[in-house]
Amino acid sequence: MPLMGQAIMPTIMRTTEPQHPWIAIAAVCVGACLMLGALPVAAQMPTQATVRTLTGTVTDTSHEPIRGAIVELRNEGSHSLVTFITEANGNYTFKRLDGNADYVVWVVFRGKQSPTHTISKFDSHMAKVIDFTVRTY
Repeated sequence: MPLMGQAIMPTIMRTTEPQHPWIAIAAVCVGACLMLGALPVAAQMPTQATVRTLTGTVTDTSHEPIRGAIVELRNEGSHSLVTFITEANGNYTFKRLDGNADYVVWVVFRGKQSPTHTISKFDSHMAKVIDFTVRTY
C-alpha cells in the first residue's frame, strides 16, 4: 500500500509478444515498398556490354568512291587505334565496337587528313553510319 503523497509506479511487463502487432506489419510493408521501388532502377542497369558497328563510304568531291583511303578509329578511353583500308566501292566497316566508349574517326588519303567525327557513348545508335568526302587534288 502506498504511503500518503507517493505515486504508484507502473510496472513494465516484459513479454516476447509485440505490444502492437500492427507496427511489425507496417515495417514489413514499408520494407517491401522500398525494395519494389528499387526494381525500375535495377532494370535500367545494363546487364551485358553493348556492341556498336560503324560503317560508311569515302568519296571524293565528285561523289566517286575512293579505294585505298585509310579510315582511322581511336577509342578515347584506351587510346587504341584501329585502321581500315577502303574497298573498291569506298566502303569501310568497324564491327564489335564497345558501346560504352567514346570514339573519334577520320580519313587519311594521299597524306591529307579529313576533319574528325566523334561517336559518343551516349549515342543510342548501335549501327552508326559516317560518310566522308575527301579532296583528291
